[in-house]
Amino acid sequence: MAVTGFEPRTIELTDGSKVLVRPIVPEDEPLLHEAVAAMSERTVYFRFFSPMKRMSDALAHRLAVVDYNDRFALVATTTRPAHRERIVGVARYDRVPNTQVAETAVAVIDEYQRRGLGSALLSILGKVAREHGINTFTLIVLPENQQMLGLLRKMGWIHRAKLTGGVYDISFELPSE
Repeated sequence: MAVTGFEPRTIELTDGSKVLVRPIVPEDEPLLHEAVAAMSERTVYFRFFSPMKRMSDALAHRLAVVDYNDRFALVATTTRPAHRERIVGVARYDRVPNTQVAETAVAVIDEYQRRGLGSALLSILGKVAREHGINTFTLIVLPENQQMLGLLRKMGWIHRAKLTGGVYDISFELPSE
């Protein structure tokens, strides 16, 4: 994965469990299908803003195929003994063309929520984005997604939030460290 400029790394979550964080690859399409299938309806709705019983093949392909510069995604994966790899979290950005701004999104399967995975993925993704000339993230969050709003507050990343059309439009400068 040297092509991406990001070396996979193992991180420890607040409960002591460990996940591997690595760039997404096109071969992750089936794992994305499984990750979405493992999410509650509420988690899927908060991420995609619509109910979804199954992720379409076209969407899985679009999410798994990135250029590792203007479109970048990290996956957190785990393996259990006698099981193959599975995706338990994803964080991604898509640069607004010809700017230093990128739209970002994060999703964590329910059984891995509240363990620090979302904040770890966003923090790592922010560093990658900075290396690629991005200095601002934007995202849209539903008002009822208090978990995501709390995460952004905890990280100190809600600098500008505007309620428009029933959603929060949030933007924040990435830390320069």
